[in-house]
Amino acid sequence: MTTPLQRASDQANSVLSKESASSSSVNSGTDHYAEKLLSKYYDGVIGLNNDGTISFINKIACKILGCTPKEIKDQPLEKVFQFYNEVIEHPYIKIINNIIESGNVFGPITHHRITTKKKNDILVDFSISPLDENTVILMFHKLTTHQQPRPLLYQFSHDPLTRLANRNTLQQSIHHLHEDYKKTGKTYSVLLLDIDRFKLINDNYGHNIGDQLLQLVAERMQFFIRDKDNIGRWGGEEFLCILPDVGINTASEIAERLCQGIAKNNFFLQEHKIPITASIGISNFPNDGDTPEELFSVADSTLHQAKQNGRNRIHSTQQLTDNIYSIGTQLENALNENRVTPVYQPIFDLASGKQVAEEALARIQNKNGELIEASEFIDAAVELQLVHRVDYQIIKKTIVRCTESFKDKKCSTPHFVNVSADLLRHPQLVKEIIQFASEKYEECGQNNCNEKPIVIEITEQELFADMDEVKKILAPFIDFGMPLAIDDFGSGYSSLTYLADLPISYLKFDGDLIKRVAYEDRARKIIYGVQKMAESLELITIAEHIEDQATLDVLRELGVSWGQGYFSAMPAE
Repeated sequence: MTTPLQRASDQANSVLSKESASSSSVNSGTDHYAEKLLSKYYDGVIGLNNDGTISFINKIACKILGCTPKEIKDQPLEKVFQFYNEVIEHPYIKIINNIIESGNVFGPITHHRITTKKKNDILVDFSISPLDENTVILMFHKLTTHQQPRPLLYQFSHDPLTRLANRNTLQQSIHHLHEDYKKTGKTYSVLLLDIDRFKLINDNYGHNIGDQLLQLVAERMQFFIRDKDNIGRWGGEEFLCILPDVGINTASEIAERLCQGIAKNNFFLQEHKIPITASIGISNFPNDGDTPEELFSVADSTLHQAKQNGRNRIHSTQQLTDNIYSIGTQLENALNENRVTPVYQPIFDLASGKQVAEEALARIQNKNGELIEASEFIDAAVELQLVHRVDYQIIKKTIVRCTESFKDKKCSTPHFVNVSADLLRHPQLVKEIIQFASEKYEECGQNNCNEKPIVIEITEQELFADMDEVKKILAPFIDFGMPLAIDDFGSGYSSLTYLADLPISYLKFDGDLIKRVAYEDRARKIIYGVQKMAESLELITIAEHIEDQATLDVLRELGVSWGQGYFSAMPAE
């Protein structure tokens, strides 16, 4: 895309190329035609020779700087425009010649402080573009609150909706800062912030409300950062903040302040009270990368981790590493001391409201007897390859609960247990589970039942692409008579293949789809279509994450068989 600055340069060059045929002086052509051409812009414009002297200046620039063209013609730029900003490392003459040689635009640089000829300090945004083989143009505007229309430089460098720096400006700024800090050994950090579940806001209230909300969030964020920090819109509902001279600990404090500040008070728009939370990923130079691109990637990864862990939180690589090993030690101790325990979430028939099953969910019981949710330790379990041990203990305890229930009531409802691919890769553990189950069911007379009340719940994304391998590793459970359920149906690409090739009895809809069914027509149509397919295959469907009455009502209308979620019942021991 051609920028306004580049278009101005191209136009001036076109004029100059025509003039050069009849003029012996390129500079005289530059002086007359470029000044005439560029004087109509709302930005201040200064033409600079390759030796750093001023070749022309337009009226807007003279007005901002408090000088006349005659006073500064042929004078060094530093007489009226000083380059003393932490993001600018080179003398201006070197910058000018680099621009001429490379043909690249320098900047835009935002919130740069200069001193006018009358000794007044002002803030400007500026950029420098190549004009011809001997000249560049510096375009700038004074930062004011009521300047209309916006100057070209402002339009080029700022997001029109939030009035923050745009992605291009942020990238330019961090590259200049990075080069300086890399040589001086200083540190800086980057925050990548994303508004949680912003799509729901657009879907519920409309894009106009969504846009207004982005503007209000942009304003609120600026109360929680330092004056020297540079924040802008990275894209969509993402914002990026550059924190000069900030290590990972201080960056985490600023990120936490932002996170809490956004969530503290609801936003009110057109009589709607809208609660907002945000997730933030953090990266730091030099700990997380040697280039800005590497830092962007790390910030994106840690943001994704914050989202996965429940949203409305911050994450950094240091935090993740510290948490993994700290929680990993806690988990290891709990496994060794048999303190990994299941809680059970009831599953209800949606038509009658009667409880028909339950699902075992893993928890850690700490030394005080309090239960720690799986979301707090599952990442450490995956990273340290402890998931199979968690599954092993949960399944065995669920089998005990199931058989004890049968002894008391002489009947047993299905008990769903999650089985990870990590456990399935340990055939000896699978063999031990089947042996343990056989002994327990033998005690209560259920061993000869064709279908056991333990339902093995598998997530399609956990399994392998090779269906023959999938059948082989699931065979011990299938042969023993444990029914299979597919969890998060529709979140991957192999769902229909599993339905065709495996003896599936239960189908659990993807939770993210269920959360949208009350207000998205497309989500309802998808659920309806899958429901009809499941009925034709004689499968029982289950909806997870039912969190409100509206969702429950829609699922009943669509004919979904069973449901579970905090709205109906919380998990309990």
